[in-house]
Amino acid sequence: MTKVQKIWLGLSAAMFVIPEVMWGNLIQIFKISFLPIYKDVQLFTDKPLLAFLIIILEISGTSGCLYLLNRKKYTNSIYLKYIINIILVIILLALILSLFLSFVMSQISFP
Repeated sequence: MTKVQKIWLGLSAAMFVIPEVMWGNLIQIFKISFLPIYKDVQLFTDKPLLAFLIIILEISGTSGCLYLLNRKKYTNSIYLKYIINIILVIILLALILSLFLSFVMSQISFP
């Protein structure tokens, strides 16, 4: 990978990791015992638009990582590439499901 691609990969990973560490909504779905920094999720029920923005930010970060990792062919370990792709696709599908469920459960109407 070039230096620019590594920077974009780090930025995309940070777009997923930082909200996940702050609130940990995806980690709670998989029942992993990890304590998020902000345990109060009342913020998301009071302001559902903020929850949408955070989930969309995580989706774009995961999609960016998936795109950048598949852009270059890795001849060293093709099995590692497939495992990382499967994990990223599962995370992406869980985030899309979370976005859909928060849309259905919220009272936001988009014009």
